[in-house]
Amino acid sequence: MRERNRGASPMIGLTPLIDVVFILLIFFMLASSFLDWKGFEMSVTVSDGQARASSDIRPVTVNVDANGGLSLNGEAVPISNLATTILRKHAGAAVHLRPVNDADLQHLIVVMDALGRGGVTDVDLIE
Repeated sequence: MRERNRGASPMIGLTPLIDVVFILLIFFMLASSFLDWKGFEMSVTVSDGQARASSDIRPVTVNVDANGGLSLNGEAVPISNLATTILRKHAGAAVHLRPVNDADLQHLIVVMDALGRGGVTDVDLIE
């Protein structure tokens, strides 16, 4: 009979460990979502509160509520009709976007994105 070497530790194979690592890598690659990040142009200007001299059209104010509700010059309007309403009723007017009742930045971004996709280009963020 053969005697076993009592002091030697057993060999651990690395092949099953590498297989598990590759399976986890493939799982996380397939489970991850690769979003198409898109941006929009934004310029920051300092306004002294005076109306623009080049335009006689009064700006419109869009209030964004904390739960995402919108009002255009005090009238409630859904986000799906916001850009078309502005272009139809207030063509050429600047849009002042105002967060009210501690509105999230995400709500403002969603409204700005909807306005940009709808063709409204002159949007200001006011307080």
